[in-house]
Amino acid sequence: MLKNIVSEPLLHFIFLSVLIFVGYDLLNPREDDQQVIFVSEGRVSQVSNSFRDRWQREPSSKELQDAIRRYAVNEMFIREARKLGLDVEDQVIGQQLRRKMNYLLEDLAEANPPTDDMLKQFYADNAAKYRSAAQYSFQQVLLSADRGEQGLAKIVLAQKQRIQQGLAPQGDSSMLPSELKLIPQDQLARRFGEVFAEAMDKIESQQWSGPVTSAFGEHFVFITEKQNSGTKAFETVKDAVLRDWQYANNKTFRQAYEQRLLDRYTIVVHGPGSADTEPKIIPS
Repeated sequence: MLKNIVSEPLLHFIFLSVLIFVGYDLLNPREDDQQVIFVSEGRVSQVSNSFRDRWQREPSSKELQDAIRRYAVNEMFIREARKLGLDVEDQVIGQQLRRKMNYLLEDLAEANPPTDDMLKQFYADNAAKYRSAAQYSFQQVLLSADRGEQGLAKIVLAQKQRIQQGLAPQGDSSMLPSELKLIPQDQLARRFGEVFAEAMDKIESQQWSGPVTSAFGEHFVFITEKQNSGTKAFETVKDAVLRDWQYANNKTFRQAYEQRLLDRYTIVVHGPGSADTEPKIIPS
């Protein structure tokens, strides 16, 4: 009878199953054991690196042990707090977890860096971002808005007549420079205003033109040199293209992940008022 039991296939299966489970438990200690803090080799390296970054030197054996102990105590506090439910519906913890998820998604998105061909295609698709601004060298004469509307109109007419006679216009003294050399259009807009900067593109060079309006009044302008805007060469803006590509790629990756979450989860919103209010389900 004993021989028949020993030869029973089912008994063999049970014995092997128990052996496998026991062996697995011995080789893979349970990391969810609430009474054990597992500090991996990688974690020790991280603790050591943190010490080195802070103190600019290697930790001694005792300092490393103390740092590991502080890490372990911190983990104990976290576990005890979770047992008490202190992490439930905590907005600060939720924000920290969201930031960690964002960092993780960024790491995943950047796991496969772009090739030069991909960057060149992104550069071509967004060529407007990589244009150099038009630049101008010019002289300017200001007729101050402080004169009032009628007084300003009168002096503008007088300066137009001077220009027709082949003379340079005369204006008011101001803190504005009377001459500028190859100033980019975007800087021109910051100094004189958008209206002034946009008008410069329509003005002929090598002659007095105007008046051109700014926040300071009216200007007569003599452009001596004009360099039109143009697309910068790829090699000169490659670093900027890479940063822009990474930003766009991270954004696309995050949006795709959010959409996968929306497809997996159901959002149920209970309206205000009584408990009988019918809940609303938000579609993904």
